[in-house]
Amino acid sequence: MTPRRRVAVLVEPRRIELRDEEERAPSAGAILVRVRAALTDGTDLKTYRRGHPHMPMPTRFGHEYCGDVVAVGAGVTRFSAGDAMMCVHTAPCMRCFWCRHGEEELCERIMETMLLGAYADTIEVPAAVVAMNAFPKPATLSYVEGAFLEPLACVVHSVERLGPVTEAVIVGDGAFGVLHALVLRNRGVGVTLIGRRDQRLTLARAYGLTAIDARDGDAREAVLERTAGRGAESVVECTGAQSAWEWAPSLARRGGTVSFFGGLPAGTHVSFDAQRLHYDEVCVRSPFHFTPKAVRSAYELLCSAAIDVRPLVTHTYPLADIAAAFARLDSGDGMKACIEP
Repeated sequence: MTPRRRVAVLVEPRRIELRDEEERAPSAGAILVRVRAALTDGTDLKTYRRGHPHMPMPTRFGHEYCGDVVAVGAGVTRFSAGDAMMCVHTAPCMRCFWCRHGEEELCERIMETMLLGAYADTIEVPAAVVAMNAFPKPATLSYVEGAFLEPLACVVHSVERLGPVTEAVIVGDGAFGVLHALVLRNRGVGVTLIGRRDQRLTLARAYGLTAIDARDGDAREAVLERTAGRGAESVVECTGAQSAWEWAPSLARRGGTVSFFGGLPAGTHVSFDAQRLHYDEVCVRSPFHFTPKAVRSAYELLCSAAIDVRPLVTHTYPLADIAAAFARLDSGDGMKACIEP
């Protein structure tokens, strides 16, 4: 009998179907992985709500996952059937202009070759990812923790783009905001997080993070008070909201850096006080994706247990209930959900 598998497909905004399809043997250099944990993230939720230019509907989705190798394609020697593994969903080509200039995150083939479809019983990991951005999962690491490799790699890359930093303000109390705070704190950086959701602020404080509730008053004044009136050395925007992009530079000190991690929809235009940016030498960055180096660093962070990511998963659902998982997140309840096929 031909093996079958279930795959979640986003048919249109807020409508997910679970489809049955044939499970094929992996191609040369690839591996077939049984998904043990697949995490939701902000991009998935935005796609669920309004679509995504790189994921035309109907589309498979889900890209943060961890699992067990079911079968390996010809030529694969790094993994064998039965191995627990963890990986990200892309790998740079290492041949284009950007790859040759050490900017692998901007590889011209990254978006067109990214692997989607982790909300499924199994997923085929392509040869390029197997060769460069896949790793064995240690027995000491849970599958849920292993699924954090991709989002943590994005955060590591973002933090590395900041350069040397001693203090930072994170705008946004979602999973990416908290991950930024944890990675920065692990590097000895003083961190203040700004948010506006009770559940998430409580979680941030449970981590021992300094968290400001933006609803309680003027968050900018609170930042100035904590920095002797200077403003923050580094500000990282993690909400992906236009208003937050426009507000974030007001939190930076003279000579400071503002990093726009949270993406905005295509065609969005934002306004800044150009005089402030110019005369106060406020540097603006906008990190994207990750590099193989960042993936390796994220892997080492997870394996060393330097950062505990488990509290960021607030709900767990079987694959059959994935629609309910996204409906709950869409309502504003929870941080990240884990889908366990």
